[in-house]
Amino acid sequence: MEGESCSNYYECPVVRAYEEGKIDGEWIRMYCERNWRECARFQLDEIFSYSTDFVLPDGSVEDRLSR
Repeated sequence: MEGESCSNYYECPVVRAYEEGKIDGEWIRMYCERNWRECARFQLDEIFSYSTDFVLPDGSVEDRLSR
């Protein structure tokens, strides 16, 4: 349901990157906790059962998230 946290929240690399201080918490508030169905990572995972670590929720690429 919209308004609830994303079902991928605890295994998501974006959440991990936030916890490590690599990205701003606005990503979590905007997508993971609210509009998670709009998250590019969630959509890729739904279609392909896979999304790369360096893709942000808006679909942009953040090289700092690469392992």
